[in-house]
Amino acid sequence: AAMPANPAPAVNGILAFTGSGQTIDLTWDGTATVAPKWDVYFGSSSSPDLYATNVSGNKYTVTLTHGGVYHWHVMTKDANGVSSPDVVTIWNFDVNSNPNAPTTPSPADASVGKSCTPTITWAATDPENDALTYDIYMDTIAAPGLTMAGLTSASYAPAKALVPFKTYHWQIVVHDPYGGIATGPVWSFTTGALPISTYTGSYTVDEPAEGWTYPVIFTMLSTTTIGIDQYWASWPATFTLDLTKLTYSMALTTFTSGYSAIESGVLDPSTGTMTGTYTIWHNGSKIEQGVHTYTKN
Repeated sequence: AAMPANPAPAVNGILAFTGSGQTIDLTWDGTATVAPKWDVYFGSSSSPDLYATNVSGNKYTVTLTHGGVYHWHVMTKDANGVSSPDVVTIWNFDVNSNPNAPTTPSPADASVGKSCTPTITWAATDPENDALTYDIYMDTIAAPGLTMAGLTSASYAPAKALVPFKTYHWQIVVHDPYGGIATGPVWSFTTGALPISTYTGSYTVDEPAEGWTYPVIFTMLSTTTIGIDQYWASWPATFTLDLTKLTYSMALTTFTSGYSAIESGVLDPSTGTMTGTYTIWHNGSKIEQGVHTYTKN
């Protein structure tokens, strides 16, 4: 009997899936003194069922309904009723589907007032459960350029804080390991204020140790620091804010005329109030210690 060999598609070959109804030609080698009639076994199971009988020639066209791994083999009998092969070799190939388009953007599409330090996420799946990678395109223009390629998880955290009150457009392109691609729509969101901006603007300082109050202005220096225009009613200084622990601190700072000070305290995110203890030295001698309360006007 004829011995089948040299299957095409090649064993472990990868073909692109173009949709239900796609046809693929199965071919193989195998000849005999009498023209053989082949039985073709084909399907998704690793032990494929009989698909066609008495096939003439070494070719049969199958119709696909979905992507995935397909298994197949052929058999025949010669004029003496001898089957080939005695031991069945099952071939396989992979019909690769494109990944599904990404969904479920976060921040939600067209949402406003979003964090300037977001973790951007989306959902993506693959018909064959292939491992996926992602390219993210993100910018303040409607057709964003590539920001980062080859992400292995469906999330992205910008390295720098986004600009407050700005609309960002973003898009995800999904890749599977076999060249399959799915391109998502362009989504957008608009940022709100940076969290640190709660602690900027016009304030009144209460200083019970000296029994007086005075106005100051805090300005944002970075996403974690603010500047006070007249610390102890005299000098500019920098406060570092921990917006997770809701604390602030002023490192030991030397001012003019031999004065230096240190301060630390707590933040109230609901009102922007800052309350902390300070110590002031002059020429190395402690001259004052007390509490500062900064109340937003």
